[in-house]
Amino acid sequence: MSDKALKNALIILVVLLVLVFVWQPISHLFRAAPITNDFVLETTDGALDSKNLRGKVLAISLAYAHCEDECSDRLARLAAGFELLTPRDQALVRLIVVSVDPDRDTPASMAAYVRRFHANMIGAVAKPEELKAFAESYAATYRKIPVAADGSYRVDHNRPIFLVDTAGHFASALNENLAPEQIAQALRAKLPPLIPPGQ
Repeated sequence: MSDKALKNALIILVVLLVLVFVWQPISHLFRAAPITNDFVLETTDGALDSKNLRGKVLAISLAYAHCEDECSDRLARLAAGFELLTPRDQALVRLIVVSVDPDRDTPASMAAYVRRFHANMIGAVAKPEELKAFAESYAATYRKIPVAADGSYRVDHNRPIFLVDTAGHFASALNENLAPEQIAQALRAKLPPLIPPGQ
């Protein structure tokens, strides 16, 4: 074998070694599990930690207790979609409504507000800095809009229904205008399959 051929063979060997020992660890990083959007919120039943909700599909919506039609219509359709699920599927879904009005809302006011739509809805609040982090994790936005000289305001916010799968990973954002049937279908799609008896 000539010196030139030997040199080329060594170059090829070095390239192969690089592929094996460098590319493999890098490619492993890109196959890592999706980042979870974990959170801890406050409810009338105490802290709501998403890590304790593994195995459940979470349907998360932003709202606030002083919100009128723009929130009511969306939450009513979410509740109606939930009602279209079987009892087995309902047991695997959690409806969570997070307040974007930390200055006025409390766990009690949010609990009373969401009970207007469904008994199984969970009303939750967070401190301003925690709410900011929660919203950023879902690319959600909210801001106060003054409406009168007396200081009253409304809170503008984006309105999708965020779905989190049973492993705690963000799955999708549902359009706020979906019909209850479409919401139910989206929830079912994230649930684990029903295993027939005896299998």
